[in-house]
Amino acid sequence: MNALKVKINFGKKIALIAGIVFPMFACSQTCKHYTLDQLIQSAYQKYPYAARLDLINQQSNESRKVIDSEWLTHISVSAKSSYQSEISAISIPKDIEDKFGVNIGDGKKLQYQGGVGVSQLIYDGGVGSIKKQISNLDNTTRTYQIRSQMLQVEDNIDNLFESILLTKEQIKVVQFKKTDLELRKKDVSAAILNGISLKTDIQEIEANIIQLGQQETEFRMSLCQQYLALSSFAQLPIDTASVLELPEPTKIVDRNFSTRPDYKVFCTQIMSADSKLKELNTEYVPKLSLFANGYYGRPGLNMMDYSTHYSGIVGVSLTWNIDAFYSNTHQRNLIKIDRDITRNQKSVYEIEMNRQIDNLNINLAKNRELSNSDDQIIKIRSNIKDVASIQLRNGTITLTDYLIKLNDEAQAMVNKSIHNIGYLMDGAKMKTLLNKNN
Repeated sequence: MNALKVKINFGKKIALIAGIVFPMFACSQTCKHYTLDQLIQSAYQKYPYAARLDLINQQSNESRKVIDSEWLTHISVSAKSSYQSEISAISIPKDIEDKFGVNIGDGKKLQYQGGVGVSQLIYDGGVGSIKKQISNLDNTTRTYQIRSQMLQVEDNIDNLFESILLTKEQIKVVQFKKTDLELRKKDVSAAILNGISLKTDIQEIEANIIQLGQQETEFRMSLCQQYLALSSFAQLPIDTASVLELPEPTKIVDRNFSTRPDYKVFCTQIMSADSKLKELNTEYVPKLSLFANGYYGRPGLNMMDYSTHYSGIVGVSLTWNIDAFYSNTHQRNLIKIDRDITRNQKSVYEIEMNRQIDNLNINLAKNRELSNSDDQIIKIRSNIKDVASIQLRNGTITLTDYLIKLNDEAQAMVNKSIHNIGYLMDGAKMKTLLNKNN
C-alpha cells in the first residue's frame, strides 16, 4: 500500500513538472531569444542619443573650421560717393607755382572712390591653437555627457532584464502552487466522501486557486509593462513571448572606473580650465598682420590731386592689448575657483563609486553563498510538503496547515531564483558600473 502511494505521488510530481516545463520548452524552440549584451548593443546603436553623438562630431568639425578661418586672407570691398556744397581751396600766384613746380588744381565738389582692402594674420600669439584646444575639450565634454546618459540607459536595461527574469520565476511558482492545489482538491474531495474532511475545505482550496489566478494576472500585467519599457530602451520589438537568456557568470577583479564617461567629464573640465588660463596668457602677446588697400577715384591718398586715378597703401599692423596685464586678474581667479570646484566634485564622485563597487561585491558574495544552500532547502521543504499532503488526505492536519507547508516550498523556490538571478545580474551590473560593455 505504501509503495502504491509513493508511485501515485511520484506520478503527480511528474505531471506537475511536465505541465510547467513542456510549455517553456516549446516556447524556447519558437520564441525570439535575446541576451543582455544584444539588448545593450542595440541601445547604443539605435537609441536617439547615438544620432546626437554624430551631430556633436559634425559640430566639432565646424567649430575647428571657424577657428582656422582666422588665418584666411580677409578681403573687403568698399565704395562711396559724395557731393559737397563747398570745398577747400588755396590761392597761389602763378609765378610761385612755376618757380617751385607746385600744381594745385581746383577741388571738385563731386567726389567718389572705390577700394579693396586685404589683410593677412601672420602671428596671433598662439590664440588660435588654444581656442581649438578649448573647443575640442568642450565638445569632448558634451560627448561624455551624452555617453553618460547612455550609460544610464544601459543601467535601466540591466534592472528591467533582472525584473523580467524574476517576474517570470514568480509566475512559475504561482502556476506550481495552482497545479498543486488542483491535485489537493481531488484528494480533499475523496476525503469528504470518506467523512474525513469538511466541504468548506474544497471551497477554501477554490478560493486560494482564484487568488493565485489573480496574482498571476498581476504578474503578467507587470511583465507586459516591463517588456514595453525594455523594448523602448533597446529599440527592439520585444514582447512577452520573447525569451531572455540568463547572462554568463562574470568575474571582474579590478575596480577601475576611469573609463566611465561621467568620470571623464570631470577630467575634461579640469583640462578645459587649464586651457582657458593659457588663453588669458595669450592676451599679453602682440598680434602681427599684413595689410594692403587699393583705391580708385578722386581724390586719392593725395588730397590735393582731384584727378581720377589709382592709389594704394601696404603695411604691417601690430596690436598689443596692454591692459590685459592688469584686467585679467579676477577672470583668472574665477577660472581657478571653477577648476577647484570640479576637482572637489571629482573627489566626491570617486568616494561614491568606490562605495557602489563595495556594495555590489558584497551582494555578489552574498548571493553566491546563499545559492549554495538553496537546493538543500527546497529538498527539505518539498519532503515536508509531501508528508503534509498525505496527512491532509488522511485528515490528520487542516488545509491551513498544508497551505503553510506549500507556501514554504514555493518561497524556497522563489528564493533560489532570486539568489541565482541576483548573482548573475550583479556581475552584469558590475560590468555596467565599470563601463566594460564599451
